Amino acid sequence: MEMGFTDDCFTDGSRPSVNPSVLFSPTELIAITDGMNPSLDLSENNFGGSLPDCLGNLSSLQLLDVSSNQFTENIASGPLTNLISIESLSLSNNLFEVPISMKPFMNHSSLKFFSSENNRLVTEPMSFHDLISKFQLVFFRFYTYSTTLEAVNVEIPNFLYHQYDLRVLDLSYNNIIGIENSVVGTLQLQDHPNPNMKVIDISNNHMNGQIPNNICLIFPNLWSLTMAENRFTGCIPSCLGNISSLGILDLSNNQLSTVKLKQLTTITFLKLSNNNLGGQIPTSVFNSSRLYFLYLNGMLPRWFFNLKHIFTIDLSKNHFNGPIPVDFCKLDQLEYLDLSENNLSASIPSCSDPPQITHVHLSNNRLSGPLTNGFYNSSSLITIPLTIMINPLRKVSLCLMMNASFSFRG
Repeated sequence: MEMGFTDDCFTDGSRPSVNPSVLFSPTELIAITDGMNPSLDLSENNFGGSLPDCLGNLSSLQLLDVSSNQFTENIASGPLTNLISIESLSLSNNLFEVPISMKPFMNHSSLKFFSSENNRLVTEPMSFHDLISKFQLVFFRFYTYSTTLEAVNVEIPNFLYHQYDLRVLDLSYNNIIGIENSVVGTLQLQDHPNPNMKVIDISNNHMNGQIPNNICLIFPNLWSLTMAENRFTGCIPSCLGNISSLGILDLSNNQLSTVKLKQLTTITFLKLSNNNLGGQIPTSVFNSSRLYFLYLNGMLPRWFFNLKHIFTIDLSKNHFNGPIPVDFCKLDQLEYLDLSENNLSASIPSCSDPPQITHVHLSNNRLSGPLTNGFYNSSSLITIPLTIMINPLRKVSLCLMMNASFSFRG
């Protein structure tokens, strides 16, 4: 089965998003969206205050979406606790106080889909975290992305140990701290691996420790694994290369030191940048004919220029040195190139003008020579930021300037 994401959301280096059609069967999707189930959609309005008490009288309600409003209150004391038939509940983008223990919904045996994005995470006594739920979730998204929220020392709730059909788990942007080996502590099912799990995102927390080697035994059919912006150390488990379904792997911005991956034949999005990786990354890792997005650090390798289909390369903020390899000329499909903030030197290869290139970032290097040697045939070029003081490039062509917008920073 093909990965269900679109290409147009990646040219700025952003993370991929997964299409729900690859996570659920057609029957399940129809049940969610065909309108046959009792449902109420109040999303994307300007409602505020508390949810009305009468909402709790809709005991047969199965789907409720109140996302993207300005509702407030702690949901533990609101009418949602009375919706005993609820199957799908979206609370995202409000001002709710939501307990991560899911205590208000422990008796909601029909609940399968739960989404709470950009609300306020509520910490509770540890005894609440040991509650056993009657529900079996398929989709659980709980993140509190905010630059104003302080980090909280919160234990991952116990109910996640007992979710045997969970397919999507998103706990990103919660500022969770102090949880060593949190992947195992969060989801390891002692004798019950979860072959249904497809997407895990625990990025942008403060999790630490090593990535457990048995992660592949617990989740053998992952499509997307995102653990970026944490404090994981040690090696990248070699078993990840054996997950034949894995298409997205983002371990960037950690403290990982060793790559033990052997092969990633189906990988499409790979991001390992901003770690402490040493030595060379094995060429065999990149045998995938589907690799489109590559973010690395270490020595600038020549072999990835053989990836004919790649159209995003971000190697910024590393310690690459020497010239840009002439092999760069082989990348006919390349659209986005970021080599900024390295120690690259010499001139840009004269043939480095991929016909599809739209964004080139070369600032804060030590490149020299005439800029006209490269990109002069790139009619689709939009931006090419340069730093005059650090990039001593000369003879910038007027023809090139007509095609691109420049950002000179010194």
